[in-house]
Amino acid sequence: MTDRLREGRSTFWNRLTGDPEEFSMENRAFNFVCVVTFFLLLICISIDIYISQTIMTTVMLLLMLPLGLVYYLSRYRKIYKIGVTMFAIFSYAVLSLNFFMNDGSSGPTIYLFFVTLIFLITLGNHKHHFVWITLHTVIVATLLVIEYNYPSLIPGTYPDRAARYLDLAVTYAIAVSFLFAITNYLRGYYYRKARLADERSLAIIKQNEQISAQNTELETVNQEKNKLFSIISHDLRSPLDSIRGYLELMSNNVLDEDEKNKIQEELLVQTKYTTDLLMNLMSWAKTQMHGVTVHLVPQNLKAFVEEVAGNKRSIAARKGIKLTYSIHPDLEVVCDKDMLHIVLRNLVNNAIKFTNEGGEVAIRVTTTTDRAFLSVQDTGIGISAEQQADLFTLKTRSTYGTNREKGIGLGLLMCKEFMDYQRGDIWFESTPGKGSTFFVSLPLTRH
Repeated sequence: MTDRLREGRSTFWNRLTGDPEEFSMENRAFNFVCVVTFFLLLICISIDIYISQTIMTTVMLLLMLPLGLVYYLSRYRKIYKIGVTMFAIFSYAVLSLNFFMNDGSSGPTIYLFFVTLIFLITLGNHKHHFVWITLHTVIVATLLVIEYNYPSLIPGTYPDRAARYLDLAVTYAIAVSFLFAITNYLRGYYYRKARLADERSLAIIKQNEQISAQNTELETVNQEKNKLFSIISHDLRSPLDSIRGYLELMSNNVLDEDEKNKIQEELLVQTKYTTDLLMNLMSWAKTQMHGVTVHLVPQNLKAFVEEVAGNKRSIAARKGIKLTYSIHPDLEVVCDKDMLHIVLRNLVNNAIKFTNEGGEVAIRVTTTTDRAFLSVQDTGIGISAEQQADLFTLKTRSTYGTNREKGIGLGLLMCKEFMDYQRGDIWFESTPGKGSTFFVSLPLTRH
């Protein structure tokens, strides 16, 4: 109810003083003062009629006519500055006449002169302040000099002392009310403007924060783009150059059968490595450019491990690495089939790559009531403390395996992203010189 009353009051004053979107603060304040002055004049007229001040009543009625005119010019014709000037002229003319008709300095006219000056200084153009103060001083001083030298020009008009003091008290109260109304109006306007300025400042700060966040996001995208170009221009070109070199040797027919067989084996290794690199690159680029669609369904975990181990067993055998796994045949996890395949392939491939000849890579699975924990443990070279902090980020650098196998530093980042998409997790433990163990957790299928 209070909000409706406040809204209704605001609408009422906007109709009287003008729409804030169309009128300036000074123009609306002038209109406000005109309305308040008109109301206060009605009170003065009522008091003057009550105490039989016929002349004063007539003067007040005459003052309402120019007041109505300047209000019309300001509110409906938007001629604000002319309205202020006309108000000053009519006010000083009528108040000067009233000074002689209403007991001079013994009456309430001096109060009204002061109120008029406050009004002109408050709402008038600051360039005219000196004019209004000078005019006010000259007029009031002249009237007092005339009264002092020619007291007969100012006859007493009050029927008794009580009427005079009542008129003085009412005029003083009206003057105070006028000053309070205009001061309160201007202060309220200032507070509203200050609040709007604060809101705009907060909006600008928020907008700047959004722009900063967008710039940060763009910077991240640029880093990813540069990383992608680096992989394409260097890491992918390196194995292709090796394959081309081997093919050129074979095409020259200068190799014996043993050398050809060794090159063919090396070509197979390079081709598999390049295939893995391309698959990682294409999978990661797809997620960055087109987003990710995740299909979480129950899958047999042993089938995944057997497939990945089968694909990597020949590479492990060439390095003399023993590749083993131990998984319950009926164990099912909730996962995305393609994503989990890529994660396991990268973890096993890294374990073989960074394990010396004659080492071991073991894949094991343990469970709790609701999750499966798969580990890929190797007896390789481990991960240095400097590399561990950036292992799952784009900051990680390309690395070489124990047989100079090239790593692009992208596989583990993709593994981390893919595990997050599957409501899983990935972490590691590593001791430089002794090996590493990577862990993956996924929710178990509920039966």
